[in-house]
Amino acid sequence: MNLYASTLSVDNAEVAAARGTSKYMDIVRIRSRSIAPLYEDPVTLAVNAARPVVEAAGPDAFELLIVATESGFDYGKPLSSYVHRHLGLTSRCRNLEAKHACYGGTASLQLASAWVRSEAAPGKKALVVTTDLPGNQFGQPAELTPGTGAVALSVSAEPRVLALDLASGYAAREVYDTARPTATGHWVDEVLSLGAYLDLLELSYAHYRSQREGLPLDEDLDYLVYHMPLESLVRKAHEVLLGQSGAEAANGDVERSFQRMVAPSLRYCGETGNIFSGTVYAGLAALVDSEPAPRPGARIGMYSYGSGSCAEFFAGTLGGAARSVVGARRIGAHLASRRKLSLSDYERIVLERESKALTADFTPERETPAGHFEEAYRGSGLLVLESVKDYYRRYARS
Repeated sequence: MNLYASTLSVDNAEVAAARGTSKYMDIVRIRSRSIAPLYEDPVTLAVNAARPVVEAAGPDAFELLIVATESGFDYGKPLSSYVHRHLGLTSRCRNLEAKHACYGGTASLQLASAWVRSEAAPGKKALVVTTDLPGNQFGQPAELTPGTGAVALSVSAEPRVLALDLASGYAAREVYDTARPTATGHWVDEVLSLGAYLDLLELSYAHYRSQREGLPLDEDLDYLVYHMPLESLVRKAHEVLLGQSGAEAANGDVERSFQRMVAPSLRYCGETGNIFSGTVYAGLAALVDSEPAPRPGARIGMYSYGSGSCAEFFAGTLGGAARSVVGARRIGAHLASRRKLSLSDYERIVLERESKALTADFTPERETPAGHFEEAYRGSGLLVLESVKDYYRRYARS
């Protein structure tokens, strides 16, 4: 697996101070958020995340590609067609784009997992990539949560990072908690969304636990990775889960359980923001990279929620090679290397991207921030967007 969070970041405390929303920082607890320059988009994020994964296995190994996103720019042509081309995958490869808010990555993973377990795919791998950019939410409390990034997962019958259980709990309920009704619009009902997240956690965990003979949480799992749009919600979710599993715990016990089971997974999300369907997998990467390292064979539970809504609680066993496989991607170093944006450059990028979202023809400028393309992209091999002509997007390696 690999996490790519582009090359820019914005300091959340500076944004909050400028907007008068600093009171929300203790609720959100996201220090910085990833931002992409104008010459990156969901396709470049996906390809730049997946390229080292594909190169490690070889492009011939993959016969299924699923790209999960809620940042698509075409109602017909899927992002996966561009991703397939620029990863150099063979023609014998199914590809499609999947959408279900922040649950899309998990839905794609479960589809891919079922395929590689089937007799139709002996020895073959599937590639699942999550990729997203946020919309303009200037001045809203929700501005402090969404980030930019992509996570690539290589799925095979012989996993090295996490071996998924067959047991999985899921739940669905139609709610109107968030929406992207247009290419630039972004609407959210924060209270309804937080409530739906917790409701579906209870339902999906109950379904999962029924397949695990009712084992208490701390006897079944060593760690938990929650979808994390903000830390206060994850803390509440863990408290709810402890209660649901029958744990009679005082407040101090809840905090100790949180620090032991959950906190190791939060570091990367605190630096990228909520990267939508990739967030829970950024949490998995952070857990694997954490100190002290989780032991091979540790049991990891994962909760994935997507607005609209659908959720899944599932688990797996950490592989013996997980630490070396994820560590080789140097995700922490990648995040540390991002250039911090000024508030004015951050606002300019967001507004310029919004203004070009529906444009048939444009060439993204490379001057914001000054000198960044030459410093971070020139000669790096990262994929960049060169131009859009009659809505067709042209890319090249930098």
